Amino acid sequence: MEIIKSEKGSLTILTGKTDMGKSTLTVYDASEYLKIGSNVIFFSYEYCQSIIYNKLISHFDVGWGNLFQLNIVDASGLTLKTLEEIVRSKKGSVDVVYVDYLDLLKNATFGETTSEEENLKQIQIIVESLASLAKELNIAVVLLSQLGSSADFETCIATLNSFAAKAKGNNVIKMFIGKGNIIDARINYDDIVHVILIDGYDLRHFSSVNIREIYKDK
Repeated sequence: MEIIKSEKGSLTILTGKTDMGKSTLTVYDASEYLKIGSNVIFFSYEYCQSIIYNKLISHFDVGWGNLFQLNIVDASGLTLKTLEEIVRSKKGSVDVVYVDYLDLLKNATFGETTSEEENLKQIQIIVESLASLAKELNIAVVLLSQLGSSADFETCIATLNSFAAKAKGNNVIKMFIGKGNIIDARINYDDIVHVILIDGYDLRHFSSVNIREIYKDK
């Protein structure tokens, strides 16, 4: 089941407010790639390896044999340059790369900043660099980003568009994840999240998933 749109040669930015299930869906997405024999690198700035392995095996039915195709990198403090060096060292033996998540990668690379303008410039550098890396190696790169908890939906979309504003070419896929009542206040789904494709301000529904249905407790 394809929940996150990703393509070889492209960078996918998946963003949304906190506690929408981005990391869980990303591990699920990785499990789908592993099951078809793809080689995956997962840069985790938050989850430890044991948590990711537990999700893959216990909840998403990934077989032990498929785990040989997975490289989980404890990315705490890892800079953009080092991340790119690791991916390039796997050239020809990697199909998809996940980075969880943008804000911690930015802080590790540039340090923390209180200037919104400088913060955006730093994010744009990372997005442009990872989009170029995806194209150079002809791999899919999926980058997660937090948008906090207070901004309205329109502001979130404007922010996401600004992230990719400096990226060259057309290989950045922008996606927003949210529950129904974030996208439309008239809807209230407790466990169902929706993933929206963003093209400027043209929004297209891509997928919906019930977190409880895919995240099986065993």
